[in-house]
Amino acid sequence: MRFDRIIPLQQQQQPQRRRLLLLSLGLPLLVRAPSVHAADTLHSLTFKDDVGRELTLKTPLKRVVVFNRYTTEFVRAVAGMQPVVGVDIDSARSHSYWPTVTPAMLAGQGQSSPNYEAIVAMQPDAVFFPRNSDWQKAVTVLGRFGIPVVVVTAWDVLKHEENVTLFGRLFEQPQRATKLNAFYRRYRDLLAQRLQNLPMAQRKRVYIEEVGAYKTLLKGSGWHDMVEVGGGVNVFRDVSVLSQPSARGSVQGFSVDPEEVVARMPDVIVKLEPGQYEPHSRAFSLQVLEAVAARPGFDRIPAVRNLPVQVYHISYYLAGGCSKIIGALQIAKWLYPDRFKDIDPDQVMRTWLEDFQQVPAPGGYTASLAELRK
Repeated sequence: MRFDRIIPLQQQQQPQRRRLLLLSLGLPLLVRAPSVHAADTLHSLTFKDDVGRELTLKTPLKRVVVFNRYTTEFVRAVAGMQPVVGVDIDSARSHSYWPTVTPAMLAGQGQSSPNYEAIVAMQPDAVFFPRNSDWQKAVTVLGRFGIPVVVVTAWDVLKHEENVTLFGRLFEQPQRATKLNAFYRRYRDLLAQRLQNLPMAQRKRVYIEEVGAYKTLLKGSGWHDMVEVGGGVNVFRDVSVLSQPSARGSVQGFSVDPEEVVARMPDVIVKLEPGQYEPHSRAFSLQVLEAVAARPGFDRIPAVRNLPVQVYHISYYLAGGCSKIIGALQIAKWLYPDRFKDIDPDQVMRTWLEDFQQVPAPGGYTASLAELRK
């Protein structure tokens, strides 16, 4: 369990108490892992995680379980995959993108449904959850075994640098973290510079939709931030989930009325899907985008009515690349081609995949209905 690497008070539990805790959860009894060799140099790191909890861990982390693909990408970019002993189903199902992940590393179906028995058996030094997960329960359950939970939200485009810097400290890889932050900062600053003199009234209005029909993304989600960092105005930016029925969803996927989409008259429509490393086919993109443009009343929307048609398809993999900064770059390229005519988001994505993720870059992650119709 490597309790010798963890500072929380649970470290002081007596062996008999630990056995009782394991049995109370129906988990198998585990033998305590051997102590760290004296040759290993460990340091204490105190920090605050994404929800403001102060934690102290022994570093560098050697064994981690990671929930949420974006967080796993950060770990791979900063520390490689050797420390990763467990992942959720999103990383376990894509062998081509995660070639080192095996079925034995499955730690749960998702960030809100971890397999605690599997996690405890993996004996991690820490488990990473994003803030929109069931991290509170994880803190309670895993805390009984001296396993710390760290909340880090890697999909948050606005917290990229502090997240990556933290990973650099946790894994003691500051140079790799600095390199990744420089890559991100280059395009974040480029976007800010080229959009700084564009008045809000002149910014294009965007309707962004996830896989589900009429399911949009609201302020508080990384997808909303991606649109607005890219110079767009999310047409549903004013909607607060707190004032809406819970059945309509969350900021990560909120059901809207078809008539309301038409009434908000977006200049651009961006459709997110599919969530896979392999690029989508042109035939698939054409089918998806034609279906969107053909919806009742959409012929009155500027995005469909005006020529060229401004209806686009973007894969979650490019959209979410490097804390969604590559997605923001693609949005900006679509919205303001004259301002970004020298920028190639596909090439930026290639660098992200090949240099930081150590996987091939297949390309073909975006499509334009206007181009597909030619």
